[in-house]
Amino acid sequence: MHKQLKIENLTIYTKDKVLVKDINLEISTKKPLVLLGESGSGKSLVIDAVMGILPQELEVSGKILLDNIDLLKLSKKEREKLWGKHITLLPQEPWLSLDPTMKVIEQIKEVRQFTYKNNEKHSLKKSLEELKDVKLEKFTNSYPYELSGGMCQRLTIAITHVQEGSLILVDEPTKGLDKKLCDSIVDKLNEQIKQNKLLFVITHDLEIARKIEGSLGIMVDGEIIEYSDTKSIFNNPQKEYTKRLILAEPTFWKIEKTKPKDETTVHIKNLSKQFDKNILFKKLSFDIKKGEIVSIVGESGSGKSSLGNIILDHLSSDSGEIIKNKNYSKIQFQKIYQDPPSAFLPEQILKDGFWDLLKLHKIAKEKLYSFLEKFNLSKELLNRTPSEISGGELQRLSIIRVLLLKPIFIFADEITSRLDPISQKEVLFLLKEIVETENLSVLLVTHDRTLAQIISNKVINIEEYK
Repeated sequence: MHKQLKIENLTIYTKDKVLVKDINLEISTKKPLVLLGESGSGKSLVIDAVMGILPQELEVSGKILLDNIDLLKLSKKEREKLWGKHITLLPQEPWLSLDPTMKVIEQIKEVRQFTYKNNEKHSLKKSLEELKDVKLEKFTNSYPYELSGGMCQRLTIAITHVQEGSLILVDEPTKGLDKKLCDSIVDKLNEQIKQNKLLFVITHDLEIARKIEGSLGIMVDGEIIEYSDTKSIFNNPQKEYTKRLILAEPTFWKIEKTKPKDETTVHIKNLSKQFDKNILFKKLSFDIKKGEIVSIVGESGSGKSSLGNIILDHLSSDSGEIIKNKNYSKIQFQKIYQDPPSAFLPEQILKDGFWDLLKLHKIAKEKLYSFLEKFNLSKELLNRTPSEISGGELQRLSIIRVLLLKPIFIFADEITSRLDPISQKEVLFLLKEIVETENLSVLLVTHDRTLAQIISNKVINIEEYK
């Protein structure tokens, strides 16, 4: 069992630019570390450096000491031998760590057999217990593509929990999960601390940072600007950015709701959907008017994303009807995906995809540049592939791509789940402004009920329609 992880003067850079500069952090048993900061600040690069999975084009200097062994001096093969048995990673994008060809139960059972050398019967029994802990016992024979984003997140958490690594690296563990499940995940992480494991968590969620008591680092533009005990920082933040971060939580927002028009964009009447014996919703009815934001809330896997997909004709309903305003074309009914990486070609330079879009729909480049500025994104990001930018940056680009098409209706599926509180506030305030000026209709899926009440004209709890 490892006793300490110490990061000394860690710097990550390309030949042209320093991405992470002089990072000094320490984790010990009973003293976990949470790194908090905006998307693109370099948080994930730090964890990737510890794991040994940085892109080849990045250079690293400094030390990463695991019980006085400098991980940066080990060969690639020596680093890989530590994976699972000594160091465990819960990645930010669950889809990238799951095998799309394997059923849920097989994925977790395989890890258990590999880690503990259990026989088939014992592995199955223990795997079912793990799935029950994360409320996936009804989906043992499902494939990852049949699960919601939150359900995939829970599956990767269960798999991580099975592994015996004494250093656990966790990248955004609760994005897209409702409060009840977030609390359950935090309990699991705190359980690891009680077992004397080293825990290093990256998050933009202030509530999670509060509940994992230990050390807290605030990261901005590749540097740690504040580093102390978690309670000390929340009770007495020293830096202006940290103060802004704390005050950006939805409970502190001052925002007026939009004023919807009389014209209806989408009318939903007695809509029902179930998969096998799992009822998602039945006899669900509501309208979305021009200039209106309607939020759908409910637990992960409750049918929120399925509802939006039915409205957009990506999925069929079992019964009921959807009447769309006939004054608008199909292309004006758009979706912002919960999982931005799956919405972009992985190997394509981002600007190539955007140029194709602009050319096809005869949109001026200036319109794209205007949106980049509004969403606080650099033009330089367009020269990269999706994997070369942060999840939050990619999420904002996916929003811009949809807005360029001048939609009349947007199904926005967890569009701020990868954003820090400051970016989340900026994006939603900007979206509200566009809703008002363009008479846009938005169906917003969110796990955050406080946010839903503040930003929306009406909130629908999908679990009331079971």
